[in-house]
Amino acid sequence: MALPGKKTGQTSLVVLTLASAFAGAILGAVVQNQITGPRRLTEMVIGLLCLTVIGLSAAVVAMSRSTQRSVEDLFKVMDITVRCQMLKDVNQYRTPGDDLVVRAFQDAQREILVLDRVTESGVRPDMAMQSNVMAWHLDAILDRVEKAGIRYRRYLQVPDTDAPFDEAGEAHSENTFAGHCVKMCEMHSAGRDVSLRVTPTSFPYKFLIIDRNVLILQLQELRETDENEREPRTMCELVISDPRGQLIQHFLGMWIQLEGHHRTRSLDTRSAEMTMLRSWAAAGKQRS
Repeated sequence: MALPGKKTGQTSLVVLTLASAFAGAILGAVVQNQITGPRRLTEMVIGLLCLTVIGLSAAVVAMSRSTQRSVEDLFKVMDITVRCQMLKDVNQYRTPGDDLVVRAFQDAQREILVLDRVTESGVRPDMAMQSNVMAWHLDAILDRVEKAGIRYRRYLQVPDTDAPFDEAGEAHSENTFAGHCVKMCEMHSAGRDVSLRVTPTSFPYKFLIIDRNVLILQLQELRETDENEREPRTMCELVISDPRGQLIQHFLGMWIQLEGHHRTRSLDTRSAEMTMLRSWAAAGKQRS
């Protein structure tokens, strides 16, 4: 029996991740009473089962060409296109144009919604991303705000909304992001349609929605930290084109749920957290 190669492994990873995301979307929809009628639920469950079976089969044996075509055909039926980039590869990119996520941001016409998260140790799961690559991502969003006037919202899931950044301490890897948060609040004060908010951790995801037809979903794994704890760290990013919004509508439902949470609050230039964020951003500039 042939062993799965690198390409097969990545294909399996994509399919399994999409199946997991679809499962989460279904559960979220059930909780929010967004699935109407048994037929709709049955359709979604059948889709989930198809993806799961294909993903598990691909993880055990190498895909034949016919099986690969079957997976592609399934995505075509759903009118969904999935592309994947591994973080270890992203860190080797030489220009922003090499990055699928940056290109997706550059194509934004109306809106970018981000559901981010901070771990118990005060860092984000994608902290292993090289600072220059992270800057490409963040700057691409702000560039669309300035040039196209798009709406930009970032919800940051945190362990404690009253002290969202207290645990970060000397997490220098987040200096680039701290500068981005400061810039967001400054743009908000200048009248741009930009908002940064902290919200309780509710979902084990980081995802982004662009113009409500592109979903960017991070796949994370638990890794041992220097403190012998296990925390989520980003493995790859999936860029999912969903023009019908079949999948995105359920992630949007999760977003709306957090928007109405009583502990969700906005940050601006007057917030107490700004002093800390400005300090981290300044420290990052001194080292660069």
